[in-house]
Amino acid sequence: MKSKRVIYIDVIRVVAMILVVLAHACSVRIATPDHSFSWSVTNVLVGITEVAVPMFFMISGATILNSKKTTNVGYLFKHRLKRVIVPFIVWSIISAYPVSKIDGVFNIHQFLVTVSLIFHQPVLMAYWFIYSLFGLYLISPFIKLLVDHMNKSLLNYLLLLWMIGDIILPAIGQFTPPAIGNAFSLYSMAKIILSSYLGYFVMGYLLTHDTKLKFNLPKYTGIIALLFVIKVAVRFIPAQSPWAFLNIASSLSTPVIAVMLFMCFKSFEGKYSNWFTKSIEFVAPLTYGIYLSHGLIINFVGKFISPNNYPVIFLATLLFSMIMIYIIRKIPVIKNLLA
Repeated sequence: MKSKRVIYIDVIRVVAMILVVLAHACSVRIATPDHSFSWSVTNVLVGITEVAVPMFFMISGATILNSKKTTNVGYLFKHRLKRVIVPFIVWSIISAYPVSKIDGVFNIHQFLVTVSLIFHQPVLMAYWFIYSLFGLYLISPFIKLLVDHMNKSLLNYLLLLWMIGDIILPAIGQFTPPAIGNAFSLYSMAKIILSSYLGYFVMGYLLTHDTKLKFNLPKYTGIIALLFVIKVAVRFIPAQSPWAFLNIASSLSTPVIAVMLFMCFKSFEGKYSNWFTKSIEFVAPLTYGIYLSHGLIINFVGKFISPNNYPVIFLATLLFSMIMIYIIRKIPVIKNLLA
């Protein structure tokens, strides 16, 4: 029987998940810059992983905004939100235990305070993504109605507003001298119709429908490689350097790289080998559980392995979380709570 899964969407999901785990495995090492070879490699890797979250939002938009069930509010709350929120809350409570230790001793008061603030702030910083995704889920019925009744010109206009208001102007404001940057800082009230990741959400939908884009794999690959080199290179410019404004290239290149990677993976749909397809179909359903559990596992693994050995931390976390979530998904009831 032919698979109902869209393989390139699953490929992007798996790649983005791997990049997120890698970024967080490097987080301790990147936070202690000594400009050694080890730190420099970490800096390069973290720069590459910055495209992961945009790709996550793009595949969310691609799947949700293409579903006929999205305008059904009952389905949204009974099925879609429940599958996201319930595991998130359970893992947040579990994660609150280790972060509630003071001098190695569990503090029940700190635990209760941490749990009570789950909807105010994430227990683990890795969970920030869920808050943005939750908001997009809530308004997805309205976005679905909009995109279904908008022509390509209006969709492009919406994305242009998002690019200018949420990517270009903030980048200019952040990476240019205050005398220049302040003039480009958009007043907060002007952002009322914009969301940091709304553009990626809609972009994912648009890219699944736009069949007129001329795709040239060698050309796209070359541009992606060049943009990654630029993106990584500017990360080594000191904040105090007069050339620090060049970091604007990193912010502006991220959405371009994310879109082009999306198109590259899409171009291979129907061409992926059988073994690769089966591997992706095996891992893809585990990604959300891996995302929710990997921060806790990194903290545990980090007690036994030096932050300098981030490749081992990354591989151990990825392997352990994958095995754990696979087993959890085999257990009735528990799988709905944790995976």
